[in-house]
Amino acid sequence: MTIQEIRDKFLEFYVRADYKEFPASSLIPESDPSVLFTTAGMQQFKDFYEHPDVAPISLATTVQPVIRTSDISEVGDDTHLTMFEMLGNFILGADMPRALKETAIDQAWEFVTNTLKVDPSRITVTVFGGEGDVPPDTESEEIWQKYNVKITKEGKADNFWGPTGDSGPCGPTTEIYIDGIEVWNLVFNQYISQGDGSLNPLPKTGLDTGSGLERLTATLDGKTSVWDIEPFSIWTKLLQTKDKIGARVVVDHLRALIFITSENILPGNKGREYVARRLMRKVIFLEKQLNLANIENLIGEIIAFHSNYTLIDKAGFMAVYNQEKKQFETNLTKSIAYLEKWLLAKPSPTNAEITELAFNLYGSYGFPRELVIDYLKQKGHQVDQSHFDNLFSKHQEVSRQGLEKQFKGGLADNDPKTVKHHTAHHLLLAALRKVLGDQVFQRGSNVNNERLRLDFSYPTKLTVEQLSEVETQVNEWINQDLPVVSAEMNKDEALKSGAMAEFGQKYGDTVTVYSIGDISKELCGGPHISKTGELGHFYILKEEAVAQGIRRIKARVE
Repeated sequence: MTIQEIRDKFLEFYVRADYKEFPASSLIPESDPSVLFTTAGMQQFKDFYEHPDVAPISLATTVQPVIRTSDISEVGDDTHLTMFEMLGNFILGADMPRALKETAIDQAWEFVTNTLKVDPSRITVTVFGGEGDVPPDTESEEIWQKYNVKITKEGKADNFWGPTGDSGPCGPTTEIYIDGIEVWNLVFNQYISQGDGSLNPLPKTGLDTGSGLERLTATLDGKTSVWDIEPFSIWTKLLQTKDKIGARVVVDHLRALIFITSENILPGNKGREYVARRLMRKVIFLEKQLNLANIENLIGEIIAFHSNYTLIDKAGFMAVYNQEKKQFETNLTKSIAYLEKWLLAKPSPTNAEITELAFNLYGSYGFPRELVIDYLKQKGHQVDQSHFDNLFSKHQEVSRQGLEKQFKGGLADNDPKTVKHHTAHHLLLAALRKVLGDQVFQRGSNVNNERLRLDFSYPTKLTVEQLSEVETQVNEWINQDLPVVSAEMNKDEALKSGAMAEFGQKYGDTVTVYSIGDISKELCGGPHISKTGELGHFYILKEEAVAQGIRRIKARVE
């Protein structure tokens, strides 16, 4: 089967089983600053495992593009990819863990053996055997026994997953292997981790599964490498090089970059932009070193293959690529001059000094580490890889802390205009839900004194008529001079009263609920104006796609 066929069969199977096909989330997890990119399909549902009563659905299935920056150094081998598609199905708020596990395992077995036609003799499984204070998952073991498969018990390192980021839901897993290759991980979120290593039971159990689409496709096809299946085998041949590893790296990085730049992330020096720059400059370096052909054609082929996602077009991507290429080549000349001058001034540098020089060229001039290390080797110097990795880890931590500050809250400041935009943000969400329906949920926000920005779930581009209706509705509520009132109450009481929780926010036992007339009621920390009439006039500035199934509106009041 092809990648497309398996993707379609997976979604069709779970939709028939009453799961709702949910759009993939953005690669930018704004509600979780502890990670740079979306790394798992469950990330958009992360808070709903702890608070299933506010979840928009109880059964969901997705195909989620994910970025794993931890795997970049492994790219070029048979299995690792920077970006891959993850098949997943999710259950939120189950009262009976045993029943949830049986449902999940039975459905997985049916999909693998009946839909994918895998001979049961090829299948083995693992379950959590218990470790420390966490008991073994005997329930999963008993359920699997009815299928007469080989069962292996493992500890936390292999069969306890999560949390994604620093804290969140986690629990024991059962993994499905075909021909000895792990193809599917079923996670039973029975615990919540607060980030300090302690685990507390969740009042209700959730299911989170993940299967790498590319690896599954290769395994079903009897291949040990994802690079031996289409379209990867075709893409690497298109580059016309005998350097197998180099071709794989270029294809992998370009594919990841196309998805990253489609999120409006451009190469830069911090955070996600820094990752984009590293990937792109590695491709540029290999293009020149290996004299690669058809880079532009390859980019077009990758974009066309992923037509089921909303991606940047080839012309747009090439503009970014060529701009970075021009800057990198300029920096290359400057950095070589700097390096030669430095070596002349220090004819006998220590190993630590050479390593720090290498990292400075890597961090300040944007060089792929291989280029820096190889160049210094040609000059007779060795780089201490362990010291280099420590310097890189410190750099990553600084970048991560910067992101946490950047995305800590939706409001940039408490400027009076920012406060107005914050209140208008509530009206905009209410208007979108009134015009488009209850399928609309907030998926991110940012508010400053110049404009407000709201990301929300919706499958298609809004029409001119819909935008006009939303804008008119907000202005009608402004003209009604509705009161904006707040009340403190117990969180559970607030949610039962119909108050909406902001996606991704963490709440204590006592919360503040802001109500605007009878049209908006949300858990929010404020601040807000006292009456809608203070807002003036509301304008929609722009509506655009953020990711598959996620739209963005920018607006302002005057």
